[in-house]
Amino acid sequence: MQEDMYWQAVLTRDKQSDGAFVYAVHSTGIYCRPSCPSRKPQREQVTFFAQSDEARQAGYRACRRCQPDTFSPESELAQQVCRYIETHLEEPLTLAALGAAVHISPFHLQRTFKRVMSITPRQYVEACRMGQFKSQVKEGAAVTNALYEVGFSSSSRLYERTTTQLGMTPTTYRKGGAGMNITCTIVKSPLGRLLVAATEKGVCAVSLGDDDTMLQTALLHEYPAATIQRDGADIREWVNAILRYLNGQQPGLDLPIDVQTTAFR
Repeated sequence: MQEDMYWQAVLTRDKQSDGAFVYAVHSTGIYCRPSCPSRKPQREQVTFFAQSDEARQAGYRACRRCQPDTFSPESELAQQVCRYIETHLEEPLTLAALGAAVHISPFHLQRTFKRVMSITPRQYVEACRMGQFKSQVKEGAAVTNALYEVGFSSSSRLYERTTTQLGMTPTTYRKGGAGMNITCTIVKSPLGRLLVAATEKGVCAVSLGDDDTMLQTALLHEYPAATIQRDGADIREWVNAILRYLNGQQPGLDLPIDVQTTAFR
């Protein structure tokens, strides 16, 4: 009877069952969490285990897609909150509103989110709004229109973040960094290759990736009108600060990379 319930959870990709068991597929030698989006196996190919350790001891390996070994209810909750924030930036995203969206109390939401992400929901909201603002002005939107469109309540709310998140004025950013001198460096981090770039005013880019060339190309695309030089010693303090953060209070490593990047920016 219990296996029938487990199989039904696999068929419906039931997220509520994640953490309760894993299922292993004989033909592939892989075990997954119930909500794994991969192709459904045949029932006769499946064995259920209460824990990942049992599946590994039986000779199976973890699915790279759903990563069953990294399941954490708190990380799942944080990811759910992040996705809600990202799709409702134009709304007043208070703790009460976020708590109602994920059906938990504002106090529990704040405490859990900060424990997983090392930042508050409000800080994540502001980081996402800045990211959306940058996208809109790069596409040609007027600065004033863009700031209200993404949910900033006033121009002062935007401009007080330009040093830490733009490293230049919004108008200069809109012009591709015209007249700015940007120094960048790429180092190894717990989350992959890390690019940090800054002007004399502050950090203007923090990016993660697997390939140095890809990171450099993206930086050049974002600031086509700026002068960019590699490996300046003047930004080492910022780079070291970010590395210390990632090696200590980093967001949960099982979170999607876009969530992690936004969190530590």
